[in-house]
Amino acid sequence: MSTMHGQTHIKFIRMICEGGQWRNRYHGELEELHNESNKVNAIKSSRLRWAGHVVRMDDNELPKKMLWTNPGGQRGGGRPKSICIDGVEEDAMKLVCRNWRADAQDRGCWRHMLEEAKAHPGLYSR
Repeated sequence: MSTMHGQTHIKFIRMICEGGQWRNRYHGELEELHNESNKVNAIKSSRLRWAGHVVRMDDNELPKKMLWTNPGGQRGGGRPKSICIDGVEEDAMKLVCRNWRADAQDRGCWRHMLEEAKAHPGLYSR
């Protein structure tokens, strides 16, 4: 899709006619229209599901090694590099799951927590 076409498409999504007057929709109206918070929660709960799967793997499996690998080397200035597990641990803390690695070993408990994650309002914050 070309940039011009994409910009025009966004304008049409934002515009609404009320009482014969055209206006732009507010950000909250767009979120409600497209149910954006559920998409973010679905992505984050999917990441949690994947992390639970990896935790149950053998220690010599490559995905498990990569999950906790620290990107070595000399760090430049600015914000420290985050590793993959940082986002998972942040989301688990929002769900008040202090020992998520132990909980992931029990599939039933983990599935229940993932269902809660899909509806949890705190996961939406980025």
